[in-house]
Amino acid sequence: MKKYEIALFDLDGTLSESGEGIIECVRSIFTEMKKPMPAEEEIRKFIGPPMYESLKRVGFNEEDAEKGVEIYKRNFVKTGIYKNRVYDGMFDVLEQLKAAGVKLGVASTKYQLFTDRIIRMLKLDGYFDIIGGSTSLTGDIPENETPRHDKIEVMNYVISNLKQSNNGRAVMIGDTRFDADGAAKTGCDFIGCLFGYGTKEEMVQHYTIGSPMFVSCPEEITKLIID
Repeated sequence: MKKYEIALFDLDGTLSESGEGIIECVRSIFTEMKKPMPAEEEIRKFIGPPMYESLKRVGFNEEDAEKGVEIYKRNFVKTGIYKNRVYDGMFDVLEQLKAAGVKLGVASTKYQLFTDRIIRMLKLDGYFDIIGGSTSLTGDIPENETPRHDKIEVMNYVISNLKQSNNGRAVMIGDTRFDADGAAKTGCDFIGCLFGYGTKEEMVQHYTIGSPMFVSCPEEITKLIID
């Protein structure tokens, strides 16, 4: 029996382990722009949120943040995107959920172009009914789409495309406070992945509409979505 009709998955730190490539490309921003390199703890906070917002958070002005995003994208396409692997056990989880009739979507604030490419590269595309990423700040947006720059906008886009009117039957699976906050703001239940890049404390704090569920490995996700 399905407990949820829809399951939305974050990408980085949830479906795949991607920190090495992201951190490498974040470092390239500070190196190329000749800015002081942040501490390792600060660099790790770049995994998950939109890159533009992360750069603004550490003091970049709008012009420099846009330049930094372009540097990141250039280096990510060349090298960072390939330093990425699916977490052990995740293929089995997706296979079981799909067999049970759960509609599956990706909801990531990584740019749509990168999200699509990574999902295909990791051979995950056959499991998902829709793949949602954020739209570029500078690129063209299709006429039938609205801009998506944060987790809430991406989640609403994915849910609407899955034709789900009652978000209470949807669950978001993620690893950071942004995923928890997005789930709370869209009225979804939330499963926090402790094997990712965020912290349990932050996810509890930002899931403000109830008690989040937590898993320590991918295999534990299945029993929370289907009996």
